[in-house]
Amino acid sequence: MCYVNLDAGAEYLPYSANVDIREFVRVDQIMMEEGLGMNGAIVLAAEKSVKFLEQVISAISAEDAEFTLVDSPGQQEIFIFRDSGPKTAEALQRHQQTIALYVIDAPLAQNPSALATALMLATASHLRLAVQTLSVVNKIDLGGAERIVEMLSDPIAMRKRIEQERAGAMTDMTIDLLDHVEHVMTIQRPIMVSAATNDGIPELYKAINEAMCACGDLT
Repeated sequence: MCYVNLDAGAEYLPYSANVDIREFVRVDQIMMEEGLGMNGAIVLAAEKSVKFLEQVISAISAEDAEFTLVDSPGQQEIFIFRDSGPKTAEALQRHQQTIALYVIDAPLAQNPSALATALMLATASHLRLAVQTLSVVNKIDLGGAERIVEMLSDPIAMRKRIEQERAGAMTDMTIDLLDHVEHVMTIQRPIMVSAATNDGIPELYKAINEAMCACGDLT
């Protein structure tokens, strides 16, 4: 296994990275050299990181690992809605088949409208990165897993829970999203995991394997 860190602003990694973008670009250095605040430095770091993609891919190739786990920046604005994410995904896809995981926090997913919005953003990520994307709910050890699975498995149940929020115009807007969200729900079964306890990790591996295989069925 090859572990890759693409977060130029990471101060601590809970793993030992085989390939680390911070060897080429660091947010703290950009802040000092350019006189930028944290947000500006993160944006500039993402732009600079693209220039080192060939070095990153070469370093990954040198590891000669069967699988590569890539840890991207957590900010969607930086990785999804700017050029760095799509260009990185394109480079990785040229190197080996690539699957993206869109991680949703379980505490957030317990809110029906928040879950619907997260599923929409997962689709936006899929469109931007142009690689197979799986939605994964993490932190199920914090509770609420049954409620989340119910909503992900039953579009009618999600619709009812959104209507129960009684948030006026916001509820109406969320329900308008459901036609698309229901389509997403029908093509992928719920993937529920806990990085803290490792619950659901075997099921996640199985889903990734199915996504990589043309014969796989994610439903």
